[in-house]
Amino acid sequence: MAKNKLYFIGYGHMAEAIYQRLDKSLFENICLIEKDDDRRISIDKKKHGKTQLLKSLQGIKFCNSDIVILAVKPNQIKSICNEINSLIIEKKDLPIVISIAAGVTTTSIKDYIIQENLSHLQSFLNIYRAMPNLCASNGDSITGLFRSSVSEILWVKKEADLNIVTAISGSGPAYIFYIMEVMINSAQELGLSEKDAKKLVTMTLIGSGKMGLSIQNLKKQISKVSSKGGTTEAALKVFEKENLSLILNRAIEAAHARSKEISQSNE
Repeated sequence: MAKNKLYFIGYGHMAEAIYQRLDKSLFENICLIEKDDDRRISIDKKKHGKTQLLKSLQGIKFCNSDIVILAVKPNQIKSICNEINSLIIEKKDLPIVISIAAGVTTTSIKDYIIQENLSHLQSFLNIYRAMPNLCASNGDSITGLFRSSVSEILWVKKEADLNIVTAISGSGPAYIFYIMEVMINSAQELGLSEKDAKKLVTMTLIGSGKMGLSIQNLKKQISKVSSKGGTTEAALKVFEKENLSLILNRAIEAAHARSKEISQSNE
């Protein structure tokens, strides 16, 4: 039985993270489609042997068993879907489409691909939305899915919930890296080397994250670590005084609102 082909349309950091973890033996061929010339030069040095690197969709012929991962920016989805439309003539040409673009709904993607010329094929097009994050590159991502792996999967009840997944998990690594940078800089200011500071902060976050999976009550766990009159309590008092929880809540709400705006603008 012929293996299917996999197409990455757009090859940014998230697409690269997914590609790195793929079992490439599962596919007859993998195509990375990236318009940016400089980016293609960089990709060419890292790609797997049987992977093709292309500048455009020109000349591609899809079939039912092929998988297309839409990994371009949200504002580029419509034009890419128009190109996909031009490559489809009949039912056997319909690939499975997976979008990792934040905020663009499956309904919008289907409308962009299934235009008037393909309206008779509307019920045959399978579109999935996934919201992984950069931690997919080391197998530690959790991926929100609507209607349909890279590492773990979190199924959501309705597509709108992917806006929440985007705000928490999709954008989450940047929040953690931001906190890491602050902690590393603080450790250096207090006298540690950059290497030691980074190792200390990174291992603390890894250990805490793994513990967090089995902790039922985080508030109680914080209390256990915070001895009365101790160092942790002193730090937490600053967090409370500066209302750090409110700042983090507002940041997540802003990411969620932006994801919803992107969804609405593409409807």
